[in-house]
Amino acid sequence: MIKMDDFTIVKDKKAAKIYVDAKGRDYDGLSLVAQSFANDINLVVDTVPMVTTDISLLDGTIIVVGSIGNNDLIDRLICEGKIDVSPIKDKWECYRICVVERPVPGVDRAMVIVGSDKRGTIYGIYHISELIGVSPWVYWADVLPAKKFVLDIPEDKLNFTSKEPSVKYRGIFLNDEWPSLGTWTTNKFGDFNEDLYVKVFELLLRLKGNFLWPAMWSAIFSENGKSSSIANAKLADAYGIVMSTSHHEPMFRAGEEWQKHYKRYGTSNEWNFANNKDAITKFWEDGVKRNKDYQNVITLGMRGERDSSLDGGLQENIDLLKSIITTQKELLKKYSLDNAPQVLTIYKEVEEFWYGTETVEGLKNWNVLDDVIIMLAEDNFGNMRTLPTPADRDRKAGWGMYYHFDYHGGPISYEWVNTVPLEKVWEQMTMAYEYGIQDIWIVNVGDLKPMEFPISYFLNLAYDFEMWGRNGLNKTGEFTKKWVKQQFCGVTNNETLQGIATVLSRYTRINGIRKPETLTCETFSTTYYNEAQRVLAQAISLENDAKKYYSKMPEHFKDTYYQLIYYPAVASANVVKMQIYAGLNKKYYHIKSVLANKYAALVEETITADKQMQSYYNDTMSGGKWQGIMGSAHIGYINWDSTGWHYPEVNCIIPSAVAHMIVDIEGNEKGYSSGTAIFPAFTNLMKETYRVTISNGGTDKFNFNIETSGDWVKANLVKGSITDGETIQVSVDWDKVAKTTRGFIKISGAGQTVSVNINAKVIDVGSLPQMTFVETNNVVSIEAEHTSNRVAKSDVEWKVIENYGRTLSSAKMFPITVSFEKTEDAPYLEYMIYLEQEGEFVLTAFFAPTNNLSKESRLKYGVSFDDSAPVVVDTLPDDFAAGNHDNEAWCKGVMENIHTTTTTHRLGKGIHILRIYGLDAGLVLQKLVLSNGILPYSYLGPEESYYKK
Repeated sequence: MIKMDDFTIVKDKKAAKIYVDAKGRDYDGLSLVAQSFANDINLVVDTVPMVTTDISLLDGTIIVVGSIGNNDLIDRLICEGKIDVSPIKDKWECYRICVVERPVPGVDRAMVIVGSDKRGTIYGIYHISELIGVSPWVYWADVLPAKKFVLDIPEDKLNFTSKEPSVKYRGIFLNDEWPSLGTWTTNKFGDFNEDLYVKVFELLLRLKGNFLWPAMWSAIFSENGKSSSIANAKLADAYGIVMSTSHHEPMFRAGEEWQKHYKRYGTSNEWNFANNKDAITKFWEDGVKRNKDYQNVITLGMRGERDSSLDGGLQENIDLLKSIITTQKELLKKYSLDNAPQVLTIYKEVEEFWYGTETVEGLKNWNVLDDVIIMLAEDNFGNMRTLPTPADRDRKAGWGMYYHFDYHGGPISYEWVNTVPLEKVWEQMTMAYEYGIQDIWIVNVGDLKPMEFPISYFLNLAYDFEMWGRNGLNKTGEFTKKWVKQQFCGVTNNETLQGIATVLSRYTRINGIRKPETLTCETFSTTYYNEAQRVLAQAISLENDAKKYYSKMPEHFKDTYYQLIYYPAVASANVVKMQIYAGLNKKYYHIKSVLANKYAALVEETITADKQMQSYYNDTMSGGKWQGIMGSAHIGYINWDSTGWHYPEVNCIIPSAVAHMIVDIEGNEKGYSSGTAIFPAFTNLMKETYRVTISNGGTDKFNFNIETSGDWVKANLVKGSITDGETIQVSVDWDKVAKTTRGFIKISGAGQTVSVNINAKVIDVGSLPQMTFVETNNVVSIEAEHTSNRVAKSDVEWKVIENYGRTLSSAKMFPITVSFEKTEDAPYLEYMIYLEQEGEFVLTAFFAPTNNLSKESRLKYGVSFDDSAPVVVDTLPDDFAAGNHDNEAWCKGVMENIHTTTTTHRLGKGIHILRIYGLDAGLVLQKLVLSNGILPYSYLGPEESYYKK
């Protein structure tokens, strides 16, 4: 039933007409978007509204779209006082939506969408599309809205005034587009032409973006048009998309253009300004003439051809860049573009040219660049570096940030599915914004698909930083639920929506722990802390949940779910399973157990699954619409790129003629076919049991038997027969254990016996204070958020970032721009620890792989026990160089997604208070492990110890 104050767009197949003023300067773009909006309405109610420029045709209920000063009807309503545009007038990309009664004779009601400018109006139009249930991903993920017979919107949702975007230019970079996006585009559209870019532009505008670096590996944006060579650029200008070229493509020219056209300008194809200045200058001038009438942020500077570095020494290169930029600015002035927005990207070696050294002055203080936006870049793996110092943050032209969800380069490429959790994007990009980077945000999204989820978050964060950034601590879960609801609300219930959101969060978390391309069969320990088995269980659980919600999708929505949720989640989990199975195959092959054969078969199953899922995505999903778009190698990298990638290799055991028993005991580095092994000590604080795996080295079944030293030892199996392996869970009946009990279990079979010695110990924690962690098996493992106390200093405090990091969460200092020189002035985290023994202990601190945030800064923290003087530690080694793939420390940090440091402390038995002082902004603590002795290898470290709650 329609309420009287509802605005009805369609009823009984009669739709409100959409009016656009053909005389407006924004008509070219608004006419396209108005028709797109009409198509959105048709998706909901199977009725296409008329888009008209003839005001005499308007009657009944209408929709009016236009920007201030570009629509006569809107301007008349403003003059008559029926629309108040003062909140948006002269602002950047704002819009107002309101309902006006009897706006003109013959019209009863009008929904008016008025923008401060063209993009503001377009955002307002697509805001209504979202209100009627059309997702921004309607084309790019086949997200169809729920069907309705009547389309109406409550009027209270239409009285709306938007904010100004937080970041001025917000966009994406289509990059590393072969083989996936390139193959699909060629199959679908023939080339990177306007048929592709109309889809890209509409997506950007639906997401309230406005900026694009186009595909450039083989494409030339301003030459690849189908209707005319310049069609792409003309279309971008019509839509209001601000174009630019990537960090190494200056003056409107694509990287591929030089070798294609150099003969027009000279005889040499050398991309070297020092040696070929005249030809390159003419080449740039033609680019200026070709694109000067369209909206652009003009890229200045120059790198070597195909994203390589310039030759020469530091002073030589700085002088050369000054000559290059001077020439470029002269060309811009010649064609009246000297006041157009310009950008210089400080990427890789250009960073050194910007800062210079103590003896060589860099470009940083060169006043010629005062009117140029300086775009910084993180380390290609999502970690900020060299952010503006307080003295530099307010530069007039402002700052930009080049971020990555995809990267082709060292130490390893990642170009498949999303591997950057939203929590990392939030933590890093809020630093960028608060450090003054508010003029351009652009993110490398590779093939665009399957980065739908993080693209949405990145652009929402850039558009409304107040909501999702500054006030967005621990709101990534809220965003995830909102995004899932936007895609699937019309086809499922709230419980399923919550489950899907959890799958999204879990798959990005598992990829954030370690990118699929970097996984090997040895990443997760198959011996210690039950690590491989725990991660394997997480992967299998993720896979099962993704499959469960797939089964709940209506048939017409299964393809949408497959591409947005199922494939990235299940295919990612499958890679984890594949590498762990390969690790178990290697382990059991080494000890000559036929269990190796079982895991070899499981590896083959995951390889088959990987191929089948990729094939389904490309060839079957959505009727074959996405043919070729899922083609990136993502397993078994042996180089920085995919050259030589391969699925895991496995080995099988040829069973011997005579059966024999092999016992694999958790915590022991070798298997035992006979002899004695020792468990790590049991204590009553440890919830888990120990695993003993029995396997057969022969062809026949054999019987085994377990004998225990007393009824306090418990095993889920005491006897049985085995061919390919049986896992026994060994635990302790604590009611039957004295304070310390020693015993054994004996496993007999195939004429052999293995003894496993056991120590069980009861620890009384009744008198310990709350939040006290208790040492067991020589280790205390602590998640960062589980503090006994947090002490703020100078209005700076540690806060928890939920769901961020490799295990549980993280702790970071806020505000995020403050550092301290002395530990006594610094905020600190406090942890209580109870030790069962005295000795020399090693404290391993696990921090997110943050880089130093300026050339002069470090990432230091202080650590102390009890009343001892704090020890100051730098998480970065002296020779640390972020973004340099020849720097071992940085490479290790981004591959493992962690920085670890160690300190040594002499501690006695009893309770101790551990303090961690935050000295440098950017520190993100995730975990602490105190060990009496060297920890054996594991990727994630020991699971968290018992603590008294």
